[in-house]
Amino acid sequence: MKRIAAVVALASAVALAGCSTPPTDVKISTYKVTGSTLSSLERSLRVHGPTVPGSDGRAFAAVETTFLHNFEPVEKNGRCRYSRNGRVGLRSEVILPEWRQRDRASPDLQAKWDVISQYAVIHETGHIKISQKYARNLETAYKNASAPTCEALEAQMVATIRPIAAAHVAEQEEFDRTDAPRFQRYLRRYGYTAES
Repeated sequence: MKRIAAVVALASAVALAGCSTPPTDVKISTYKVTGSTLSSLERSLRVHGPTVPGSDGRAFAAVETTFLHNFEPVEKNGRCRYSRNGRVGLRSEVILPEWRQRDRASPDLQAKWDVISQYAVIHETGHIKISQKYARNLETAYKNASAPTCEALEAQMVATIRPIAAAHVAEQEEFDRTDAPRFQRYLRRYGYTAES
């Protein structure tokens, strides 16, 4: 039931209204964790959790996003531009833990797990929203690009995409770096701290 709720919450959060939202395909996958105590769960998470590039150890949850586009170069009147009806979209896979042996754990541990799991969905949704922003930036770049030849247009886009991609990575890393206070506030709303 919790997994279904997480999927619904995630789908609702990224399916924003308005035509400016990039097409976003979100897939949920899970990995198994075991244990009936906090220490055994933490050990299982350290072994089975997803790896995140640029970070040490394993994460509780993660998202892997691929940018996709259907722009085609079109030569007309001595200029090459990209097709005007193209879009840049996202394919995201959100990786969440699936807790085995939950029924053997204390009610308090189950409750804390639920709060942390809910926040993980919120956090990964934040990463997808950042990617949606950069998908819009890429789409604008494709629509505004123009060059004398299609070969020159392709080379121009490679140069244009490079700083956009770098900014995307930097904003995602900053989002992770600054997440601890948001996570602590969320836990306090439910009477927990990261240490409790």
